Amino acid sequence: MPSLRHAFLLNAVRELGRSVPDIAHSRASWDACLERIREVCITTLGMEYDTLTRFDARSVVGLFAHPEQARILARLVDERARLCEAHGRYADALADSVFAGQLLMCSRARFGLPRDARAADVLEREAGTPTPLPLPEE
Repeated sequence: MPSLRHAFLLNAVRELGRSVPDIAHSRASWDACLERIREVCITTLGMEYDTLTRFDARSVVGLFAHPEQARILARLVDERARLCEAHGRYADALADSVFAGQLLMCSRARFGLPRDARAADVLEREAGTPTPLPLPEE
């Protein structure tokens, strides 16, 4: 059974890795990018994005069996924060950034630092590092 879970998680992380460039590319269209984030959440985690983001971070991380799942959701929430920032919705972007940070903090509290650090390495290797947003010109 553990090998099936591991295979599921690796497939989820790889799917996220394939989808992140599509999400970043579709940031110009609010609806298309948000829909892509929702699709990726269902594909990778098997749960609705809107449902997961309605609860507090500790409760959401409590649903997951592995730190990789919390990292995937944090990455998707961070992508939504980048979408909000790109469309001038700064309050929403800040709220999403805070929630993503809380997910990571709760993941470390629940799974411990070594497992969460391994999850971060796997996610970075498969999905890549998020591209920094350009600073607004003054």
